[in-house]
This record gives sequence, C-alpha cells and structure tokens, in this order.
Amino acid sequence: MKLSQGIPVLAAAALSLACVSAQAAEPIALGWVGPLSAPGNYSSGQEMRWAVEMAVDEINAAGGVLGRPLKVFYEDTKGQPAEGSAAAVRLVTKNKVSALFGEFHSSVALAEIDVAHKYGVPWVGTEVWSDAVTAKQYPEVFRLAPSNSLVYVKVANWIAEQGFKHVATVAENTDFGQGGAKVVIDTLKEKGIQDTPATIDLNQQDFTPSLIRLMSQDPKPDLLQMVVAGQAQYQIVKQACQLGFAPTADTKMIGSSGLLQKDVWEVDGECAKHLLIVNVALPKAQWNDKATAFAKGFQERYHRPPTGVAMEAYDTVGVVAAGIEKAGSSDPKAIIQGLEQVKYTGVNATYSFSTDKTPDWAYHQFMDVPFTVIQYTAMNQSPEEAAIVYPRKWATTDKILPTK
Repeated sequence: MKLSQGIPVLAAAALSLACVSAQAAEPIALGWVGPLSAPGNYSSGQEMRWAVEMAVDEINAAGGVLGRPLKVFYEDTKGQPAEGSAAAVRLVTKNKVSALFGEFHSSVALAEIDVAHKYGVPWVGTEVWSDAVTAKQYPEVFRLAPSNSLVYVKVANWIAEQGFKHVATVAENTDFGQGGAKVVIDTLKEKGIQDTPATIDLNQQDFTPSLIRLMSQDPKPDLLQMVVAGQAQYQIVKQACQLGFAPTADTKMIGSSGLLQKDVWEVDGECAKHLLIVNVALPKAQWNDKATAFAKGFQERYHRPPTGVAMEAYDTVGVVAAGIEKAGSSDPKAIIQGLEQVKYTGVNATYSFSTDKTPDWAYHQFMDVPFTVIQYTAMNQSPEEAAIVYPRKWATTDKILPTK
C-alpha cells in the first residue's frame, strides 16, 4: 500500500478506536434545561434541544471529551421558575451532572442559577437576556446570550437613527421584559424620543385593550415594540394587525427571537410579513465553515433551517465541552475555572467570558454577541432569507417596509 493511501486508512482506524474507547469510558453527565411545553416558549425550546442533540452526537462520534462520551439529561422547565429550580435540583442531586446549560426564559434562569450557586455547579445560559442573570456575579454562572443592557442600548440607538419619534413598548411582566423595556425607554428618553410603556402578562390571550390604548395616542406611535420572549408575541401581532395598528406603513412593529420560529406564519399569516426582529445571529454571508456545515446538517436532520436560537444552543454545547477540556476534568469546580479560560470558535462567534465586574452584568458575560435587526418581506420566509436592516455593515436594504 502506498503511504498516501495508508494515511486516510490509518486516520479512520484511529478515529474508530477513539470512538470505541469513548463509548467504553464513563460518560460525563450534563444537564439541559429549557421550555418544552406551555406556557413556556416550547417552539424555541424544542429547537434548542434539537441543536444540543446534534452537537452531542457529533462530539461523541469524534471521541467524546477527555476520551469520555457526553450524556445529557433533559428537563422541561415549562417557562416556570419553580419548574426550573426543581429541574436543576434533580439534575444536580439525582443525575450528578458536571454542568447545567440551556434555558430560554430569564425568570426561570434566575431560579436555576440559585441552585447552581448553592451546589457549586457551573451553569451556562443560552438565550436569557435579563441583566440580573450575570449581575448576581455568581462564579458558577456564564452567559452566551446578550444581556438586556448589551443589546437593547443598540436597539434604541437604531430606533433613533431610523427617525422614529413616538414609540410604544409592550413588555412582559418578567425580569427580561421589564429590564429590556427600561433600557430602551431610558436610552430613548436621553435622545428626546417619547416611549409609552404597556405591561402584559404572558398568560393573557386578549391584548386588544392595551393595543387600543396605545394606538389611540396623539400622536399615534410610529413604532410598536415588543419585549416579549414567547408565543404571546404571536397573539399581539395578530391582534395589532386585526386592529389595523401594526405592522403598517404608519406604525412599524419589532419583536424578539420568539418570532424566528416558523410557527409565526401558521398563527399570523400575512400579518407577519413585515415584522422586524432582533436576531442574535450572524448573517448567512458572514458564516464560517462550521456554521455552513451546521446549517446543512440541521436542515437534513430536522427538515427546517436553524434560527439564531439553534446556533446559540449548538455553540453552548461546544463551549461547555471546551471548558471541560480546558479543566482536564469533569469536576464542576474545575470546569468553572476552565470556562473562565475558554476561547472557543463556534458557528455564531468566538467565545470567551469577561471577568470584569463593572458594570455588574459584565461578569462571565460573552461581550461580543453578534446581532442583527431583520425584516420579513415575503410569506413563509426563514430568518436567514429575511432582509437585514441593521447594522449598516451587514445591511441588505436601506428601506423598512411597508413604505408610505
């Protein structure tokens, strides 16, 4: 056999042996937490779980971590803090996990991190934005997603740059909703832009009274903003559209990552066509090879393109695995130290965690979070196909539809 032919054969044999060795070794137990049923944002939770399963399968097929396979225990937190707390306790005490990760709802994350802190187990957040998650400065807590203060200052600056003058902000009555709304309202106030707030309960079904109050203002809002995490956004969009309020040429409408799921088309139909969305993801034109391969694999496996939420979830597994590798151990305390030293390139970014304690939310926060403001311009459009309106360096259009 020629040497050039033998190298790939030997490499394949080595990989095969590594896989067998990893399968024979004791697994490293990890605990995933997130919403898989109502009233939580179960569509995003399911997508997060799919991305995690895909990442774990790939890692284990390549030989695992420290020569050991990863084994993930999944807990449905239902978007409820009490469920999140109980799930975290079960994962730590019953399943003996080395690390916790995931979550979509900030209020649930805040319950989970208290458990992580009590037991000294690392917790890595995927899609939770409340400043308070990292502002508590627990040494166990790390976050890939942006904090409200990190992203919503930029959103407010974009609102001002676009020339909006009269904004109405509908925010859920949670740490995420109220915190995000405050950042936007305070930033816009500094710029002399009026912002009228309205608080909603996630269990509400009828948002019409709040919407009628907002649309009846004089002057009428030219932007309706939702700082709402879950499926409640679908109903707000539908009811605002039925009232002729938004999204229209006179009043644009912007929401958060819950609107990235294809379910929005099933619920809202044509009303979703001109929605603007804050999307924590790189544009497709900026994807690295790893992102391209992930998107292709996700589409083949689940028959749908991944959103930025899926990319964050996939990267969270990679970051946790990198922390374990850096620690050289599955001991939770060692992993915490490993995570502080991580520099890991995933599909969405190259991750490392700040150790600065000013501002308070910066501690163990990934600071260089990529995000765009996108707009659907056609029915059944996926987020990667949507128009990019912000930031300018990635923008694919300078127009926000519909125009007057």
